[in-house]
Amino acid sequence: MLTELKRCNSIGNVDGILFLVSIMAGKERISRDEIRNRCALENSITVNCPGAVAFFEYLRLVDATSDTVMPLPELDTLATKSNGEIIEQLAAMSINRLVEEGIFDKDATGFDAEKGHLTIKRSAFPLAYAAVRNFLTMAGALDKEENGEICVAGNYESDWTEQLRNRRKKFTLEQLLKQQEDQSRRGLEAEEFVLGLEKKRLPELAQKIKRISDFDVAAGYDIVSYENNETEHYDRFIEVKCYMGSPHFFWSENESDVARIKADKYILCLVDYLRMGEPGYQPEFIRNPYETIFDSDEWLINASSYRIQKI
Repeated sequence: MLTELKRCNSIGNVDGILFLVSIMAGKERISRDEIRNRCALENSITVNCPGAVAFFEYLRLVDATSDTVMPLPELDTLATKSNGEIIEQLAAMSINRLVEEGIFDKDATGFDAEKGHLTIKRSAFPLAYAAVRNFLTMAGALDKEENGEICVAGNYESDWTEQLRNRRKKFTLEQLLKQQEDQSRRGLEAEEFVLGLEKKRLPELAQKIKRISDFDVAAGYDIVSYENNETEHYDRFIEVKCYMGSPHFFWSENESDVARIKADKYILCLVDYLRMGEPGYQPEFIRNPYETIFDSDEWLINASSYRIQKI
């Protein structure tokens, strides 16, 4: 499909595209030879038959083999519209497919404030999509090119922006879910690592040392342990933070509040994820982190966001 598109810069003129729709619509199948012969008999049209068929296949309007083209129901529906509507629909479908395939990254599109229009960098269109770009120009979805940027026609701005917004929303959500999944996995591994260290430190109390983060997410800490073998009640509350690179972590309001209340009984454990497998590696344990961190010059504290409420 893309191989055929890559071989041509143009799939034909507007009249040729409309003629191709008309001869394919309503048929169960049509041979490529018939398409080529019928197009050749029309003097007023221009159609690059292999490229045009590949274009319709790219838009999921036909299925094609080396010899035969099989129109899909979507093509029959398209053929019932007026000529202008057909071209507009093909342009909208082209925009949808280009965005769907991720052709436009965050640096490929922009807005020209002086001229008041959306722009797309010419380099955003790989060679394989040159025919699609040229069709969009012919259809009026793209305007003239200036300084390596192609202007988006005003009446097609909503199509571009809607598809880009949906694509980026979907990508952002997928990216966020993947990031959360990775962070959760690393955090769990770090908690299990610290749990193991605590049990080795106090083997006689190992059965009572627990990781509670799975069933009490509001506790403000991950592990309950003991200071020594003589302790009768839990008096060591450990919050595990896993990091990669330089030591850093996010501390929730609930966690910092619990740390303030429990004071010396609260331990913040910083685990370098990339060093957990090293023999003898010991993470950093910070006792009473609320005072230690907020009163220290060794830590830079930044608010990542603010909750604003009108009073």
